[in-house]
Amino acid sequence: MTNMSQLPFRFTAKEIIEQGRTTQENLDIIKTWLSDLPDHSIPAVQDEMIVIFLISCDNDIKLTQHTITMYYKCKKDAPELFNERDFEREDIAKALNTVTVSNMPVRTEENYAIHYLNIKDPSYRAFDLGPIMKLCYMLVDLSINSSNVPNGLVIVFDMNGIGLMHLTRLKLDIIRKYFEFLQEALPIQLKGIHIINTVYFFDKIMCIIKVFMKKELIEMLQLHPPDLAQEELFSLMPKNCWPEDYGGDLPSCSELHENTLKEFAEEREFWRIEQEIRSRF
Repeated sequence: MTNMSQLPFRFTAKEIIEQGRTTQENLDIIKTWLSDLPDHSIPAVQDEMIVIFLISCDNDIKLTQHTITMYYKCKKDAPELFNERDFEREDIAKALNTVTVSNMPVRTEENYAIHYLNIKDPSYRAFDLGPIMKLCYMLVDLSINSSNVPNGLVIVFDMNGIGLMHLTRLKLDIIRKYFEFLQEALPIQLKGIHIINTVYFFDKIMCIIKVFMKKELIEMLQLHPPDLAQEELFSLMPKNCWPEDYGGDLPSCSELHENTLKEFAEEREFWRIEQEIRSRF
């Protein structure tokens, strides 16, 4: 039976150190810093989680400390995004009928994880932003709890099916919380965001969300028009990183989505323990 205080990671901190991706010294510095924090303001952080933060911050100690602090602050401030991560919950199940989400089974040559989202149900009435954003961060947990911790993350979002009326479903508070975590607390280094089949009114979307985005994140957005030629698509990421729907080598988007649901099921215990640890603080 799993120890209540230990998250069931698929790797050990020792393995990461032996791979040369961080050092025992860095790990010890962060552990000492955590133990010296007043009032135990951050829950006990497992060694495996610390090395994930170190990798995501390129072993910059101060940045790692900031990211850990914001990670737990953001999660405390946004329970609607980080608690009760059960994909069979009514709101999440509805979101999974609205969007296709995939934790791609391959990585880029740089060992970047790839997350893919597109619209399954184009009805704006079915679009509920909170649970969809929760799904995005559930994908992050799938990637970091891997036997091969990724060096970074690439996000691909296909806007086909998004209409003007979807703008009426945007919720500013949820958007603010989503971007705060993305920019200040993400335990994986964001390397690129590709928006494909960009809608003609994307400038209106940017007017709404830009206030929550730092310059660096705005510059990371790469917008691609509808019906992008395959050779241009494969210049963004190789053919082996794309679903067959786009002429790629991977299974269809729907099959990848179903495979991701199986990964969600396997992660249930991880999420239960992680939330239980945070609930003590």
